[in-house]
Amino acid sequence: MIKLILSACLITSTWVVSIYSLSVADANNGSVSFNNFRGKKILIVNTATGGDTAATRQIAELQQLYLQHHDSLVVIAFPSNSFGNQPGTNAEIQAIMQGSYGVSFPVAVKSPVKGDSANIVYQWLHSKLQNDMMNSGTVRDFQKYLVDETGRLVAKFDSAVNPLHTAIQSAVNRSYN
Repeated sequence: MIKLILSACLITSTWVVSIYSLSVADANNGSVSFNNFRGKKILIVNTATGGDTAATRQIAELQQLYLQHHDSLVVIAFPSNSFGNQPGTNAEIQAIMQGSYGVSFPVAVKSPVKGDSANIVYQWLHSKLQNDMMNSGTVRDFQKYLVDETGRLVAKFDSAVNPLHTAIQSAVNRSYN
């Protein structure tokens, strides 16, 4: 009888992890602690500075979106070579992000965003057991995920959806409570 009860508990339990417990290294030799963003929406984007110019223009739009909503939104870039479009070192990537695009939002260190080697944030984004919303996968550069003010994953946007698109603007302005 005790075995049956324990088994039932294990089957119904989840491994939901708060995004606020996650922290990653940033491109300036510091860290990005998600706990610092409580009360703000978080837009997480895997970026690449070596891809086509249409895609890299999204970096400028991410900066524009961030400036428009900086009181209620933080954008966090995750440079990744998972799709072959992010050459260079963290210092070179940071120089491009700040120098060419004027990025003032956090930029994590270059890391994988797909598969078993994905960084800890993308493991959270991809697993319903951790994020309690969806199983997902990152399939291209500039795919976007939105986390609400309480730390819940609430939306995923395809790479083709530019940061200033009405779908993203609406999601950023929406109240999820």
